[in-house]
Amino acid sequence: MTSALDRAVGGGVRAALAAAVLVGGLVALGPARPVEAQATQGASSKEPAAITFTVRAPSAIKSAKLDYAVRSPTRDNSENVVGGNGEGQVAGLDASFTLQTITAARYIPVGSQFRYHWVVTLENGQTLTTPDADYLHLDGRYEWKSQADGQVTVYWYGANDASAQVALRAARASLEETSKLLEVTVRYPIRLIVYRSEDDGRAAKQPRSAAFDAQVSTGGQRVAPDLLLVFANNEDVVRHEVAHIVTHVAGDGPFVGLPSWLDEGQAVYSQRAPGPEYSGGLQLAIAQDVVLPLTSINSPVSQPSQVNAFYGQSWSTVKFLIDTYGQAKYAELYRTIYGGARIDDALQKVYGVDQDGLYNQWRAKNGLKPAPPSPKGTAIASAAGTGTVTPLGVAGGGTVSGGTTSAGGSDAGTSGEAAAIGANNATAYAILGGALVVALGLGGGAFMLMRRR
Repeated sequence: MTSALDRAVGGGVRAALAAAVLVGGLVALGPARPVEAQATQGASSKEPAAITFTVRAPSAIKSAKLDYAVRSPTRDNSENVVGGNGEGQVAGLDASFTLQTITAARYIPVGSQFRYHWVVTLENGQTLTTPDADYLHLDGRYEWKSQADGQVTVYWYGANDASAQVALRAARASLEETSKLLEVTVRYPIRLIVYRSEDDGRAAKQPRSAAFDAQVSTGGQRVAPDLLLVFANNEDVVRHEVAHIVTHVAGDGPFVGLPSWLDEGQAVYSQRAPGPEYSGGLQLAIAQDVVLPLTSINSPVSQPSQVNAFYGQSWSTVKFLIDTYGQAKYAELYRTIYGGARIDDALQKVYGVDQDGLYNQWRAKNGLKPAPPSPKGTAIASAAGTGTVTPLGVAGGGTVSGGTTSAGGSDAGTSGEAAAIGANNATAYAILGGALVVALGLGGGAFMLMRRR
């Protein structure tokens, strides 16, 4: 007969044996579990021109490949991505890959949103894939703070809280007012990366020529459909740059983009005031009758000496359209361009005049005699680029603005100025990890430039 003690001991042994079998079963099944749960990954940036992605595996790594994408919204708030891959540098259990984000062939701005994962082959022959992870690329030289208000989020650092609040309020106001004027809705969140000065943010800017930088200073950049860099943080700089987000949604279609005079004119119109530099440059150009035919400013001027007059005239032309023909027709002009009409055809449809006709109406309003027609074939706005293209290297963005207290546009270099000033909405190309693709939204409204005194 088995005693109660024997039964208790026997039960304990049986329970222990059952536990051992269960543990053994778990151990035996262990290698079949998803290996990615045992790997850790991360991303960091010590400065704006490089991001280091890392992964640590549960055992020695034979090879590792990083797959990454830069995320960007489309007009309807669906997601568009461009990306690439890179071979990691292996050291035992660890691998890393450093992506250069600002080079002669690539510009991925601070504030960009990444999604990435690793495909790792271990020395034992096993392959694991880590889960997708998100990373917001911020300038690692600074400790960043953030605050959101509706669909606008501002990032800043240091004792700059009051200035960040200025940017947040100005961005919300410009987004609301410009959207109402153009009868369009920006359906995605936007981000503002606010530096304390141009010097603080110089390393984050898109590379340009030293000659042009000697004559202009950059106040802000629209570097993606949902992303602004702000260097001169005042209300009008922010209002101007946010307006470029709205004009992009309203008028930059899949086939035709906005001419610079319309894009930049609206951005200045969205400021509280055009500023003395733009107004002064305009009045001087009118007094000397050296104003520019609209067909010649489908892209920004290439001479720094003409910057103030260009922005002043663009603003004045937009104001003339709104004051003379009303807001409804002005919004219709943007819709017509977005629908695929080139600027002369769009003006004819909405107003009954082409660029030359509008230019002469504006000249008459300012007391100038009519000008002869422009040479034909000069009034083509750049198409917005999508999809994979043949290797061309980086072109840059779209337009440039001037004036020491005012706001700006984008930047796509023409001639020898290496992305100093260029065609609005020019297709920008980025080589991401060896794959050449169209960089998302690096078109119209990228740089706000101000003439240096």
